[in-house]
Amino acid sequence: MSNYEKLTALVLVLAVGLMAVQAFTAEAVRADDVTEIELWYALSGDIEEATLEFIEEFNETHPDVEINPVHRGTYSEVLTTAIAAYGTPEAPHIVQVSETLGTQTLSDSEAVYPAYELLDDYGYEVDWGDFLEPFQVEGELKGLPFNNSVPILYYNKDAFEEAGLDPEQPPETYEDVEEMGEQLIDSGAVEYAMTVGWPSWLLVENAHTWHGQQFADNDGGFDGHATELYINREFGVEMFEIFKDWHERDILTYEGREGDPNPSFLTGETAIIQTSTGYLSGFEESADFELGTGFLPHNSDYPQGNAWLGGGRIWALQGHEAEEYEAVAEFMNYVTQTEQQADWHRRTGYLPTTQSAAELLEDEGWFEENPNHATAVEQVTVDIEADRLQGIRLGEYTAIRETILDNMEAMFAGEKDIQTALDDAVEQGNSILERYLEQID
Repeated sequence: MSNYEKLTALVLVLAVGLMAVQAFTAEAVRADDVTEIELWYALSGDIEEATLEFIEEFNETHPDVEINPVHRGTYSEVLTTAIAAYGTPEAPHIVQVSETLGTQTLSDSEAVYPAYELLDDYGYEVDWGDFLEPFQVEGELKGLPFNNSVPILYYNKDAFEEAGLDPEQPPETYEDVEEMGEQLIDSGAVEYAMTVGWPSWLLVENAHTWHGQQFADNDGGFDGHATELYINREFGVEMFEIFKDWHERDILTYEGREGDPNPSFLTGETAIIQTSTGYLSGFEESADFELGTGFLPHNSDYPQGNAWLGGGRIWALQGHEAEEYEAVAEFMNYVTQTEQQADWHRRTGYLPTTQSAAELLEDEGWFEENPNHATAVEQVTVDIEADRLQGIRLGEYTAIRETILDNMEAMFAGEKDIQTALDDAVEQGNSILERYLEQID
């Protein structure tokens, strides 16, 4: 090799080495500039996939922030572990918590950095009035609405047609459920007529608000802390007399808690399911039958009320550094954007939580082209005969709901009569409320 060739080779080696050093240095600088934020969440299945995609898209478009999502089990488990971790180095920056289970508990605590304060502190202007009224607590949003939903009715159009029913006409009343349910079963199209996901949310909480009945005192906790449950009164007993009768006749099958009943519907064993609108996109992809949707059935003996919102919010926890909160605010601001709200609805079925997002979807023709997605939004704005109930704001509702479910399951299993099961749920629930108020006093 000539001296010229040796020199050329040496220059090439040095150049490659220099580029490697520059690349390493740039990566190190980039890593130093990225603020890592841990987000604990509870979603699973198709909804979990959509959540991870949503976070990944944020990370790709915001190179200064890295949201690290961590699945921490069920809604109850996320709330419990987040509270336990608060004040320790293991505490997350953001936690996704059930709307019903955790909103009052976290609102009363000192563990959260309220969303409206956080975003204001870091210079973001948000039109808080654009969020739907049920999300407000004392006029302020301490937790940011994220994956919020209402329960709706889903049905198997193929099974309806096989049973000789109109596949375009879901049941609208309790009388319809009974008559159609008998026809569905007698025809052999299905084994059971109907099931319910998140059974406390459907058979107790929404059964009350959908029929204009208060669930607890002080406007369900919106007009001051609730101290007493009302679910063992005449309305609650009458509802469960109907549900128990349906259960004994296979019109209603109890398939477990949360999303456990979904397979019974998706496999065609059951023709109807009442559950969260958040499952809509997943059901559309998974079902091998034509899917239909409708409003929750209504008992015509009572006035028309409103459905109660569910799903979850994201909350910022106290105890982190200012630069980390700057990144948290950046993510929360992203969530509030109209296009992000609309896109989140398109990919999941969760409600667009702002009026502007709903208007965007309407203007682009989304609801006309996707009528199943319109069902939840139309149900939220249904004309009601009773006073509109804001829903439920109870402290320690995780424990109260567990008590309700335990007694409900004992009733369906024949271990307790209806009045005893509801009385026990109220007695135990009221004790939990009393202890909670003593703790925050």
